[in-house]
Amino acid sequence: MSANRSEDRERAFFSIFFRSTSTEITDAEVAYFREHPEEIDEFTAPVNVHKTFLWLGALFGTICVALSKVLKYASFFDFLPGVVAEFLVDIVFEIGVALIGAAVTAFILGILLNQQQESAANWRAEIWRRIDNSKSE
Repeated sequence: MSANRSEDRERAFFSIFFRSTSTEITDAEVAYFREHPEEIDEFTAPVNVHKTFLWLGALFGTICVALSKVLKYASFFDFLPGVVAEFLVDIVFEIGVALIGAAVTAFILGILLNQQQESAANWRAEIWRRIDNSKSE
């Protein structure tokens, strides 16, 4: 896949992902899919866009975990009672761990979904090939 085609594909993924309605179709999208009609079915679940957001979620979770350690050992909460300060540090830490866990879980599920979609696309192609073969016999 050429770099230009890859960029066009990513642009189309993001365009579809951030769209407010499913019926907004740009001329650029029509031109892209006219050249690559085999990719239309792949755009029903833009896995690469999801992976980007999952990486961002995992990064934010990691930042929260690091921030909780900074808050624990810095003197930010000296004005609060020890129990309250420890509670706030624990909340930031748990949010970070939850984000990391959710991102990893969703990433793995995304990989499995992508494999299932590829299998389904291959199945559809084989069904159409056999239907076309039976018509010609």
